[in-house]
Amino acid sequence: MKLFIRVICLLLSAAVAYAQWGRLTGTVYDSERSPIVGATVKLPQIMRGTVTRSDGTFVIEKILPGTYRVEISAIGYDPSVLTVTVTPDRTERLGVLLRQSSIEASAVEVTATRRLQEQSDTRTSVITVDPREAKYKAGGIEDVFRTLQNLPGVTAPSDFSSQLIVRGSGPDQNLILLDNIELFNPYRLYGFISLFNPETVSSITLLTGGFPAQYTDRLSAVLDVRNRDGFTGNGYFAGKLNVSITNANIVTEGALPFWNGTWLLSTRRTYYDLIVGPIVRATGAVDGDVAFPNFRDLQLKLTMQPAQGHKLSANVLTSRDNTEFTSGVNRQSADSISLVDRSYNDAYGIAWQWTPSQRFVTNVGLSYYANYGANSFGGVGGSALLNSNPNSGTLSQSEFKRLQDSLRQAGVDVPTLFSVRGETGFRFQKTSLKVDNIWQLDSIHMLEFGLQQDWLYTGVVAYLDFDPRLKALRAANPTAPPLPESLQDGINYFRSGIYAQDRWRALDRLTLTLGTRFDYFALIGKSYIAPRISASYALTPQTTLRAAWGVYYQSPGYEKLFDQQVFLDLTGDNVSSLRAERAIHNIIGIEHQFNQQWLFRIESYYKGFDDLILPKVVQGTVWKVEKIPGLPDSVYRTRDGWTAPSATLGDSLTTIPANSATGTSYGIELFLQKFPNAGNKGFYGWIAYSFAFANRYRDGLVIPFNFDRRHTLSIVGGYRISEKLDLSVTFTYGSGFPWTYPVGLRPRIVQVKDTTTGQMTANIDTDWRGIIFDVDRGGLANINQGRLPDYHRLDVRVTTYTDWFGWKWSWYLDIINVYNRQNVVGIFYRINRETLQMIERRSTMLPILPTIGFSVTF
Repeated sequence: MKLFIRVICLLLSAAVAYAQWGRLTGTVYDSERSPIVGATVKLPQIMRGTVTRSDGTFVIEKILPGTYRVEISAIGYDPSVLTVTVTPDRTERLGVLLRQSSIEASAVEVTATRRLQEQSDTRTSVITVDPREAKYKAGGIEDVFRTLQNLPGVTAPSDFSSQLIVRGSGPDQNLILLDNIELFNPYRLYGFISLFNPETVSSITLLTGGFPAQYTDRLSAVLDVRNRDGFTGNGYFAGKLNVSITNANIVTEGALPFWNGTWLLSTRRTYYDLIVGPIVRATGAVDGDVAFPNFRDLQLKLTMQPAQGHKLSANVLTSRDNTEFTSGVNRQSADSISLVDRSYNDAYGIAWQWTPSQRFVTNVGLSYYANYGANSFGGVGGSALLNSNPNSGTLSQSEFKRLQDSLRQAGVDVPTLFSVRGETGFRFQKTSLKVDNIWQLDSIHMLEFGLQQDWLYTGVVAYLDFDPRLKALRAANPTAPPLPESLQDGINYFRSGIYAQDRWRALDRLTLTLGTRFDYFALIGKSYIAPRISASYALTPQTTLRAAWGVYYQSPGYEKLFDQQVFLDLTGDNVSSLRAERAIHNIIGIEHQFNQQWLFRIESYYKGFDDLILPKVVQGTVWKVEKIPGLPDSVYRTRDGWTAPSATLGDSLTTIPANSATGTSYGIELFLQKFPNAGNKGFYGWIAYSFAFANRYRDGLVIPFNFDRRHTLSIVGGYRISEKLDLSVTFTYGSGFPWTYPVGLRPRIVQVKDTTTGQMTANIDTDWRGIIFDVDRGGLANINQGRLPDYHRLDVRVTTYTDWFGWKWSWYLDIINVYNRQNVVGIFYRINRETLQMIERRSTMLPILPTIGFSVTF
């Protein structure tokens, strides 16, 4: 009997061994065509199943030929049941649409599986964001970056910027990827919003520290954004239209007729310029063609699966920012400006994913990216400084002409306005080849390794002509970055890197990731090795302890200066003598899931910076004057009360780069999140709090980092009022950023060319009222020693949903800064020429700003 059973088993084994398997793959979407993460896909007849990944896809391997019932379900959605026939040596592909169980459109649909890391995932400081949070978050302006600014460890420079300040580092130290393509300038409208379209994004992952070895050439953080594949639930065509009072966004998508392919095409354009331009032109404020700040973009993604185990994708991104206007001759103000500014972003990428077995995956990507532009500008200004009333603003043209006429009749020198003109241009381009491999060696080791080769060109052209009085004003402010008068430079170079890391399950509860990478930066001719290690330990099934340590390097480059807002001359010996900037990350944190609805995380970090690149300080000529003692106060308003300007040695900032600074940033972050209930009912949102320090050290000085914010609190939440109405609220608080306050006044010293000798001479600047004084902000030791007022803002959004003509509509009212808080972005000063007192003027951020709009899915 035993022999008979063994024979039967052998025969069955042989039959299975020679069977030709089938394979089932697909993507699960919601009604807004966003992928559903963590959905369950089951074949109950054979008791097989899986869950969808971060992009909504799933794979079930080795299925015997036959007809099967497929059950798909997810929390908050109505289940779906399909029938599929599996045939030998073929892959059956499904596109599954799940409808939400309460209504078919919702604000922020987040399930617990979307945010929780596996306990074996050793990465620290990982934050994932549902793309729809960027769309529906109050005050987010439907922008990905502005949603991230309310997460722990992240803040914004101001209301006007979508840049990310992460854990005491500058925005130039963030690596930003779109479908694995590095972007140098991911902004629109001068940084007001980002280029990422929340309607096309499938996943948003922000690593705020301790990121693994596959990422390179940045010191602070990694933002990895992936666009989704096209939606095929409705066949070959589907679409969505989003309209607000400032812009329109159209998304179309569908299936390709070959290779189980999909396509996704989106385009956006602001039309603020089309509305405002004709109005201001009619008033005479501007002349000629007008194009107030506007942008347009187009994105295309094609995805194909030509054979089992092979996936091809192609990405295209092209965009244009444009501003053109010239002050009209009939304008009210005496000041005028002319500006023509155009910039472009183009990205093209091809990616091939090959899965030869369940244990090995290769991703090969070839991409080209270019960011380029040019601008010219000119104008005159400074009429406010000629106003007899120090509390008033700029002079009108008629007031300025009357002032000139009266002074001319009195035989006094007639004042003129400051003049400025210039032209700049830039081109940053990169061709990149990347290969990433994942090899599951066994149940204990998972090996990741790869290489990256980048060929770069960075070129800049600049010609600047400033009025001598403007130069004097800049010289009085130690925080004013140096600028070249002229420059033309282009550099071709390359970056090479390889990496390897092993995720090792050392114990049942302990997982380690040991990795390192080698990089060569041809621009500076130096190579670096960057080891990294991270660990996770499962204290309980609900509680995970994680820690990470790593070394990170960042090479110099013109492409990084856009975010840095500082110009450095990287020509010749200036760059070859530089070293790459370095940071060392130390991170430890604990995460606890109370239940399926509540998650808490606390994390602390310490970052040390070395070889930071700043403008070089040299001993230069500094002009000084001294009061002549014992004279009446009225005399000090004239040249007779001061000595002649004398040249002395002093610190002078240049455009030459130097590894002249170090730094530290450290802090602790708390994050509490409430996920929505099934059907998106009830309250959902998060509270994030950060307590942090960030300093820079140079020349024996301790200088608070520009965005050193001691306390940051964000409360983001939503509540389902009814099945057709959602309310979301965002409250943000931040203690004041560092600020350089004035230490007093000093006479303005201008350098002019002597018409006889041709030599530059220094004189105290005067007008008909006497000496012109500038605000003195001290030297390097006074930089950022003060603080701006605290920041806080409340935003509210109401969204309602309807079904008209068989289409799904959502309508919203979003109010930014509900109680109209006057948050200060900067403090400026004018001088009362009679009393020599400084008159403070505060520049504020966004006032209360309501926005309305709608979306329709067809």
